[in-house]
Amino acid sequence: MAAGVAVLLAGVGALVLVQRSPDAWDRVRGPARAPSADPRAASFEQALAAALHQVRGPEPWAIAIEPSDLNGWLAQRWRPWADFAGDSIPDQLRAQPLEHAAVAIEREGELLVMVQRQGRVDWCTLEVVGAAGSVGLGVTGVGAGSLPLPVLVAGGLAGDLAGLGPGLPALRLADGRRVRLLDLAFQDGTIVLQCRTEPAAP
Repeated sequence: MAAGVAVLLAGVGALVLVQRSPDAWDRVRGPARAPSADPRAASFEQALAAALHQVRGPEPWAIAIEPSDLNGWLAQRWRPWADFAGDSIPDQLRAQPLEHAAVAIEREGELLVMVQRQGRVDWCTLEVVGAAGSVGLGVTGVGAGSLPLPVLVAGGLAGDLAGLGPGLPALRLADGRRVRLLDLAFQDGTIVLQCRTEPAAP
């Protein structure tokens, strides 16, 4: 009987942890949803679009993104942008409900991605995989609410992001040029992307 009570208590404890949002979610999501975040999200979108569409030579170029700027943009502008971008971004990425998502860098070299679904916050941690020139993201940890889960049995968000491995497809611009991700890092509290702009096909 004591064993049964212990199992019951463990189950109740797990349910409580699943329903409790991770600390990072409460810290970063509130500012991203505030009305004051929309003008900053608009400025971020304009700056990122300018960087992506700038006329460049064959040499690589880099951009650093603050997680707070990305969170505001996801909350305020992701869905209309994804619908407008259409086939220029991967299907598995466009299908994500990223308007209910937030990211944080809690540990050097690792990105924490959180998505709220049906009142619960699922999360996973990602690290860069692959060699420079053909990088992607690999899942290193997953959880639901405040409860970590074994990576091997987790689906959901981690499963959705499993297709973002090495060799991510290039972003196709409206003029036919492509922006290819060469390298990626999560360092000093920022997301650093190294890219190359490739000319349009003749």
